[in-house]
Amino acid sequence: MSKILRKLSYLAFPECSRQALQYLTTCVTSANAHDVSIPGLDGADHAAEVCHEYILFNSGGRRGGIQKLNSIQELNLLEMISTCLDQAPQSSRYRIFVIIFGGSPDPQKINLFTKLVSMALSLSVGSVLDCAALWMQEHGCHSKAVCDLSHKLVEDYCILFTDVSKTFQKLPTVSALFTCNFITAVTSIYPFNGNIFQRPPPLGLLQYITNWISSDPCLCFESVRLIRIQANFSCPLSGLVQWCILGHLVMESRHSSSSNFSDSDRSKTIDILSKLHFGVLQSLQAYRSMELNQELFTMSQFVSLSQTLMQIVEKEEFQNKDSLNMLVERIGQMIQVAILTKSLKVNGKFL
Repeated sequence: MSKILRKLSYLAFPECSRQALQYLTTCVTSANAHDVSIPGLDGADHAAEVCHEYILFNSGGRRGGIQKLNSIQELNLLEMISTCLDQAPQSSRYRIFVIIFGGSPDPQKINLFTKLVSMALSLSVGSVLDCAALWMQEHGCHSKAVCDLSHKLVEDYCILFTDVSKTFQKLPTVSALFTCNFITAVTSIYPFNGNIFQRPPPLGLLQYITNWISSDPCLCFESVRLIRIQANFSCPLSGLVQWCILGHLVMESRHSSSSNFSDSDRSKTIDILSKLHFGVLQSLQAYRSMELNQELFTMSQFVSLSQTLMQIVEKEEFQNKDSLNMLVERIGQMIQVAILTKSLKVNGKFL
């Protein structure tokens, strides 16, 4: 047994976890200073083992299996992890985060991580949310792990508590990248495509997102900005375009997937979607000036969107021709602006 593991074995919680986090910070900071590999991940020291036993409490049998923390102890642990990441040097922060929460997203780790993100959101700890945003990007914003995390936040801030949350409202100012990736994930959770097995986005969530995008037209491109240092990026615009088009139709046609919406909520949702449509167009205009030169749409996405629109129209026997013409015009507007801003490239097949 190494010296650090022997030392920690004599300490009770919370001191063992506090010193374990200090050890991780020292290891990573020292490695960065000397430009060496991440400690604990290459066998050079015991950072990963310390993390498993005294932060995640998954000892693999050394300490008799998983030590179950009670609710108060777990809250204490979350506060220590949050403080550790917040106070760590910026160059070391995400590497510490990866040692704790990297690797396969097993249920125990994801459960602790989800609680950490929810707490960081409620306390506006941007450093933790920035780490979570990079984690979301690496796993893919449409992946199950990321969607599960995002769904839990929607439940906490938009469903269980329907009153406007000032904390949630100011999320883009705390971590713009996290907000961008969160929006991408929720457009996957709530596709708003008329599927009776998938509920529309909560009205509160729709209002938050519309306000965020209207206030900052560049918000949707925070992930795209990282293309020079990240292998992939996410952008919520394709999902938001689907909300603007199909969401309006689902609400106006009284589709069964929106049966839990009152007449008042339907009217509010349609008004918000109109504002969101304008916000998306403004975002595309802003994208042109950012010179990021990444393709955000494919023409096949617009073709699929148009086909789904007509399927719902036929299935619901939608008779409002004025609304239908308006939605078709919206698709045309999106395509036109996307081409002009070079976020959509059209080949000869579609000309």
